[in-house]
Amino acid sequence: MNPSSAPAPLLAGITGKRILTPSGPGVASLRFHGGLIDDAGGPARRHGQWLDAGDLLVLPGIVDLHGDAFERAVMPRPGVAFPYNNALLDVDRQLLSNGITTEFHGVTLSWEGGLRGEPYAEHMFGALDTLRDELAARHYVHLRFETHHLDGVALAQDWIRAGRVRFLALNDHLPGMARRLGDDRKLLQYADRAECDLDTFRERIRQAMSGADRVASAMRDLVRSAHEAGLKVASHDDPDASTRRYYHGLGCEVAEFPLTPEAARVARDLGNSVIFGAPNVVRGKSHTGAPGATDMVRAGLCDVLTSDYYYPAPLLAALKLADTGVLPLVDAWALVSANPARAAGLRDRGSLTPGRIADLIVVDDSVPGMPRVCAAVVGGALRYATRQFEAERAAALAA
Repeated sequence: MNPSSAPAPLLAGITGKRILTPSGPGVASLRFHGGLIDDAGGPARRHGQWLDAGDLLVLPGIVDLHGDAFERAVMPRPGVAFPYNNALLDVDRQLLSNGITTEFHGVTLSWEGGLRGEPYAEHMFGALDTLRDELAARHYVHLRFETHHLDGVALAQDWIRAGRVRFLALNDHLPGMARRLGDDRKLLQYADRAECDLDTFRERIRQAMSGADRVASAMRDLVRSAHEAGLKVASHDDPDASTRRYYHGLGCEVAEFPLTPEAARVARDLGNSVIFGAPNVVRGKSHTGAPGATDMVRAGLCDVLTSDYYYPAPLLAALKLADTGVLPLVDAWALVSANPARAAGLRDRGSLTPGRIADLIVVDDSVPGMPRVCAAVVGGALRYATRQFEAERAAALAA
């Protein structure tokens, strides 16, 4: 089933032997009404079309709070850009086939320009508006704002007030880039992404550094605008405990990818949500030398796992944590469903309980380490299904 173009049959509900409820997986039936879970636990009422998941695992849809793999769909090679409409249709298919029903696209507004500048962000907003009725998953914007982009603050505030942004994170990649001013090879990678030559990119770094004394005030204004719009705010890559305390005081109650266990521990003490990357769990290590996410989960210092740069990672990571005994399945799955929904301020999804949005996935986990999404339901409608699942379902209905 093509999630972007095929009709989406509204379902009366789903029944199965391994539906994940707050008490664990078991035999259950979920009835849908108006896109919500209307009832759970009782026998299926055979009015309307029901989905029978059989022995497959039924899970709440993944809420991915930070995913920027869409950048590779837009610009698969440096300087090679494709239209956002086509890219997002492709990404929509990727999301549902990997169990992600709610995606927060990490759109960056930075002094760098190029792929992480204003025009590309506007392309994303435009594509989301144009494709509103075509996209099968739920698509939101997680605005990654580079703190030294002082000229972009007013624009970001306009986007927030217009309702274009659903989550804000403050990023500061300038120090790392400034340290590479003498490393032409690495700097050239950034320049290619920014669609400029090396000398121009060096000048952009110097220009961003020149406004350092105005950053704190500007970020207070930006966070205030986000809070007025009801948004949750994160800080990104906190390097130490003092930085986390500073951003907490600024109103950033989410710690995204803290770079040290100390920063994560302070975030926990402050009652903040703590985010790590699901690819870190899947690979067994961070690609940047950050703390091991599995270790942070074991230590109780991780609330949320995100796809970061690899859409298959949340599904793989959560089931790996459960399969290896790090966490019970209910708790492991909360890292990619209920917890990110709560961190984003979305109280209407993340668990298969009455009153929540009927967003769920059907997973074949029969091959260890290689789970496969067979179907995805969004708002009570079947929006994705593999051919094999469709054929088996049709045979069951005919029997």
